Amino acid sequence: MFAARSGGKGHRVRKTQRDRIGVCLVNTFLALSLSLLLATSGLVGGASAAPSAGPPAPVPLAGPLAPATEPVGTPGTGPEQAGDFPAVTGPTAHLTDVRTARQDGFDRVVLEFAGTAAPGYRVSYVQPPITEDGSGAEVPVPGAAFLEVRAAPASGVDLSGDEPQETYTGPDRVAPTDGGVVTEIVRTGDFEGQLAWTIGLQQRVPFGVAVLEEPTRLVVDVHHEPGRSIEPIGAGDTADSVVAGAGAPVVVTDVRLGAHPGFDRIVLEVAGEGEAGWRIGYTDNPRAQGSGAPVEVPGDAVLGMTLTNVALPGDAPDGVQPWDGPDRQQVPGASTLQALVEDTVFEGHHTFFAGLDAERPFAVSRLSSPQRIVVDVLAQDGLPPVDLGSRCEHPDGFALSYPGSWTTNTGDVLPPCSRFAPEPFTLTAGTDVRTAPIAASVEPVPYARVSAPQEGIEESRSGTVVDGRQGVRIQRTWDGEGLWPEGTRTTTYAIDLGADGPDGPATLVVDTVGLPEFDYERNVRVLDHMVHTLDITAG
Repeated sequence: MFAARSGGKGHRVRKTQRDRIGVCLVNTFLALSLSLLLATSGLVGGASAAPSAGPPAPVPLAGPLAPATEPVGTPGTGPEQAGDFPAVTGPTAHLTDVRTARQDGFDRVVLEFAGTAAPGYRVSYVQPPITEDGSGAEVPVPGAAFLEVRAAPASGVDLSGDEPQETYTGPDRVAPTDGGVVTEIVRTGDFEGQLAWTIGLQQRVPFGVAVLEEPTRLVVDVHHEPGRSIEPIGAGDTADSVVAGAGAPVVVTDVRLGAHPGFDRIVLEVAGEGEAGWRIGYTDNPRAQGSGAPVEVPGDAVLGMTLTNVALPGDAPDGVQPWDGPDRQQVPGASTLQALVEDTVFEGHHTFFAGLDAERPFAVSRLSSPQRIVVDVLAQDGLPPVDLGSRCEHPDGFALSYPGSWTTNTGDVLPPCSRFAPEPFTLTAGTDVRTAPIAASVEPVPYARVSAPQEGIEESRSGTVVDGRQGVRIQRTWDGEGLWPEGTRTTTYAIDLGADGPDGPATLVVDTVGLPEFDYERNVRVLDHMVHTLDITAG
C-alpha cells in the first residue's frame, strides 16, 4: 500500500491516505478516552462511582512466557577442567564476544567463539596479584575473589591468513549489570595459544561451567549465594600425619587457600597416574630441602607439609601443566593461617610451610577427581574441649582414653572396652544391634581388606599413624546395600596390626555410626580424639 510511486499524483494519493489514517487514529483515541472517562465516573451500566482500587490489572500477553534461565554445570568452588586443557593442538577457537548478564540467582559470563571448534578450558579461583600472561605485569581487577577462565587452543586473533586479523574487537574490560556478584571481567592473557580472562567477584561463591553450541560458547554461571557451609574434613589433632605414595610420580598442578568459618583450608592438587604421599607435622626449625638453609615463615607456629612421590616439573606427564604460582600466598579473612611458603621440589619431595598464629589441630585427607591433598587447620573457636578423663584396656591388646562422663561396657557380652556411649547402655548377646555410638575391636582380617573401598559413597579418606602403625580414616554414606540403612553416615579408623600375631593378620577397627538416636557430629569429634590416645600391644 505504501510502496513508492513516481509522479505528483502518487504523492498526493499517499498524503490523502495518511490524512485518513490520522483522522481514524484521532477518532479512535477520542472514543477510547470517552469510554475510559465514563467507566471511571460510574456512568456506564448505571454503576455508582467507587474509589479506585489501584492500577488496572495487566493484560495477559499472547503466547507462552519464556522459561527462566537455569544455571549450567554442577555448582562448586573447585577447579573445572575439560577438553584436554592445556593442550594447544588442534584447531584454534577464535574469540568473537565476551558478555555478562544477571539472571535469577546467578550471573552468566559468556565467551563466544567463531565456528564450531570449542577450546579446552580450566576455570578456577586464583590468588592476587593478577598478572598478564607474557609480560607478567600486574593487572588490577576489582573484587574480593578472582575466578580465572583459561581456554586453549584459543585466541582473539586469527593468524591463519597472510595478515593477522582480530576476531575479538571488544573491550579488555567488560562491566556487569548492577545487582549481581560479578564486579568486572578483565582480559589477562592472549599468549601462545592460550586465552585468559579473570572475573572479579564480590565474594567466593560456587560456579558451574559448560560449552554450548550454535553459536559455540564457553559459559560460566557464578551463583549469587555461597551455598551450603563447608565443613572441615575432620576434627583434627596435632599429631603428625604420614602416608606413603604409590604408583608413578605425580606433579603438583595447583596450590590454593580458603578461609572458612572456624578453619582455614590448604589444597595441594596433583595430576598423574600415581598417588602422592605426604608427611605433615609441626616443626620448630623450617629449613630448605637440599641446602638446609633456614626458611622464613611468619607466625608463632609452623606446619611443615611435604608431598612425596612427586616428579620434577620437567618430567610432568603429557598434557599436564605444572603449578608455577607464587612462593608465598595469603588468603583474606583467615582464622589462623598467616601465609603459605613454598620451599622446592627435591628428590621426589615437594615441601611447603604454613605459618600459623599457634599450634592448632589439623586434619588431612586425600580427595579425588581431581586428586588433591586437603589440609584443614582448625581455629576451634566456640568448640568445647574434649575431656578424655577415663581410660580402659581391651584384652585383645590395646588401651585408649574416652570422655570421663561416658560409659564403657563391662565385658559380660563383649570384651570390656569395646563400646562407648554418653549414657548407660545394655548389650544383648547374639545381636548386632548398635546401642552405643563408638565401637572398638580387633578383627582377624588383613588391613588391606578392611581399608579397601566398600559399599556406599566414600566422602573422604585420609591416612594417619596411630602409635607408630599405619592407619586410615574413612568417612562414607551408605547406599542401603551393606550393613547400614541408606543414608547412614559412618566414620571408621582402621589400624594395621600386621601379620605376625598368633592368629595371623589383624586390624584394629574403631568407628562411629550416624544412627538417628546418636549425635553423629559430636561423636565423630570424640572418636577423632580417642583414636590418638591408643596404645597398641597386639600383633
